[in-house]
Amino acid sequence: MNLRDFDLGTTDAKNSLLFGDEAEAKLFLDSFVEPENLQIDKFIDRKKYYVTGLKGIGKTALLRYIAKQMDSDSSQSIFVLFKSDIDENLRKNFAMAARLQVVEENSVQSESSDYESVWRWLIYKKIAHAIDDNFAEPFQRTPLLEEFIALMKSEKENSKSGINRIIPSVKKGQIEISKSPKLKLDLQWDNEGNAKIKFSQLVEKADDIFEQLPPSSGRLNIFFDELEVTYSTAKQHERDAGLIRDLIVSVEKINATAKRLGYSICLYAAIRSEVLKSVKTLGKEINKPIADFGTEISWNQSKIESDHPLLKIIEKRINASLAARGERSLNSNELWTTYFPQKIDDKEPQIYILHSSWYRPRDVFKMLLLAQDHYPNEASFNRVVLKAIRKQYASASWTELTEELTASYKDQEIESLRHLLFGFKQRFTLSELDDISKQRSEEYQDVRELLKTHELRKIVSDLYRIGILGNFNREHNKFRFAFRGDADVIFGESLYIHNALKSLLSI
Repeated sequence: MNLRDFDLGTTDAKNSLLFGDEAEAKLFLDSFVEPENLQIDKFIDRKKYYVTGLKGIGKTALLRYIAKQMDSDSSQSIFVLFKSDIDENLRKNFAMAARLQVVEENSVQSESSDYESVWRWLIYKKIAHAIDDNFAEPFQRTPLLEEFIALMKSEKENSKSGINRIIPSVKKGQIEISKSPKLKLDLQWDNEGNAKIKFSQLVEKADDIFEQLPPSSGRLNIFFDELEVTYSTAKQHERDAGLIRDLIVSVEKINATAKRLGYSICLYAAIRSEVLKSVKTLGKEINKPIADFGTEISWNQSKIESDHPLLKIIEKRINASLAARGERSLNSNELWTTYFPQKIDDKEPQIYILHSSWYRPRDVFKMLLLAQDHYPNEASFNRVVLKAIRKQYASASWTELTEELTASYKDQEIESLRHLLFGFKQRFTLSELDDISKQRSEEYQDVRELLKTHELRKIVSDLYRIGILGNFNREHNKFRFAFRGDADVIFGESLYIHNALKSLLSI
């Protein structure tokens, strides 16, 4: 087999299951490795429902795996992707629907930063659609359930599209709804069968009916993924952070209600570490639910690098590809001997791959997929192949790492970080970085602007947290990185740029 013949999947887990065919799902499940600090059964049993961690650490893969483990004739799953499904227009509708004060035209508008009721409406709507489409049966079919579904479909149809919005159009705190014989609302209906009602009252009505629905044996799981904030403007950033904060709160509250009433409904959410940090600054107590019902994914528990679980993912994926072509599976030694060189830069290939990564599944497969794309006719991931893709791997890694900073740095500021480190050296002290930053401020206006907004120690802390920088202790010849579990940077020790970024930064 040549490299082109291996099905290594994709760097993003959701793209590994795009077409929903059995072979695709089987490859995903056969090659999935559970992080050592995770207990999948607690997510299935609804004792855990938040997943946190850095970008690329495997949050999406875990949600998809949990869903696949639960999906059956009596259990169905829905995914809501915040980044792509809830676009800028929908987020604006969220903000409009959350406005609580009716103001005079041309006066200063006061927009509420509380989005919980809007999230409950969206979640109820997802549940109602799943039932109405015969996709899931978490409740018994009763007149009360029919009223609940009718309430979720009550908003007057858009005159242009002829469909209901996911988030209702709220004007001066009210929405316009259409009459239905299943609705039990005492309103003043016009001749066309429409009426206006305060959005808050409509949500309260939905809350009341929801808590009276008789449960059935069917289960419905709703997964929220891609919870990211934008930094296009300060207002958008604050709005997105508020949306995610209130989604976290809403997930806990609805799950608590479902448990109390015996409903087989569970909401799950995957949250990036950087986003969670940004959200925590906005008020509301989210630390407790995240601590009680969440798990942070980490791959640094393994003490034996040559037997690291990330390497097991590679082995499983290659063996799954071999099996798909009717060839026998290889044991660990055979596989590494057959498809990898004996040494790369005087390191075993397993150690080389780990040390070129940030201990995340996405890094490992990014490297192998780049090798496959650039050298499809090679028979193995040999030394020449792995060294030839270093620059492409470094560039892709830098882009992905710095995306962790988009919750607190603007796009131009992130580019300035590269200018700050470009052509410097791999190991340096904070005072040396201070000196070079002054020099770069004269050379690059964007670096000068960056340092006006962000203090140098904060920049170092942020770069350490996402893994661009680590610490090096010369006396003990020891490296420290956040992704290896060393939480905070030590400013008194040497700073160290990750090996995989040397080619990109011309070091």
